[in-house]
Amino acid sequence: MRLVEGHGALLLEKPVKTLAVADLHLGFEEELRSKGVRVPLQSIKIVEELVSVIKSTGAKRLVVVGDLKHNVQGPSRLEYEVLPRFVKPVKSLVDELIILPGNHDGKIEKVLTGHATLCRADGFVVEEESVGFTHGHVKPSIQVASMDVIVTGHLHPVLKIGRGGSSVRMGVWLKIRGDRRKLFTKLFKTDAPQASSEVSLIIMPSFNKIMQGRSVTELSQSSLTRGPLLRSGAFHLEEAEVIGLDGAFLGTLADLRRLVS
Repeated sequence: MRLVEGHGALLLEKPVKTLAVADLHLGFEEELRSKGVRVPLQSIKIVEELVSVIKSTGAKRLVVVGDLKHNVQGPSRLEYEVLPRFVKPVKSLVDELIILPGNHDGKIEKVLTGHATLCRADGFVVEEESVGFTHGHVKPSIQVASMDVIVTGHLHPVLKIGRGGSSVRMGVWLKIRGDRRKLFTKLFKTDAPQASSEVSLIIMPSFNKIMQGRSVTELSQSSLTRGPLLRSGAFHLEEAEVIGLDGAFLGTLADLRRLVS
């Protein structure tokens, strides 16, 4: 498994080349327009970037780790237009399209049934690389939690650099080593399987670079109410490794907090 340089995407090699992305939020422009913010259509550009990454990596399977679309309740008028324009070019390149529903993917089956494999929200595993995927807003399955690596989206992590009007925000990866025994005790009220007691959590940046979250240096352990994995106490936020989209290690979150304080 490796990060795809310059993009919020992971590439797995086995059993087939599998590209994983999260948080495309296609159709997000409609919400902005409803609030009086007129923005050009960006969703098609996001799809074009994704198609380019699929081509450059030679991926034959695409996994969307939640929040393919933006409207929570159901497909919006714009999403009915944009989602087919996502499916057609993607399905022309990959043999399998897998969607893990996120909290913004309400009633996504209305658009994607027959075009994609819609998984349960609690996850999908690639046993050959011991990787489990789940969006992060619901409790993962025991199968996902049993993998060596758990990959989620949902948080949209970014790092804010600079101050005031001169500051910039860049998408980042978070990698946190955790205690599998504590994770199983908290989430499943049972002992962990007879495997390594360590589990790694990777939080993906949003593939949609416009839909960014809070800077990771502004997050606190007590404020992480956005998912059961982080609430479990099995992962300590201060120990998170912060990694740029170019793959560069930027420091631990504790290190970066000291730099900006």
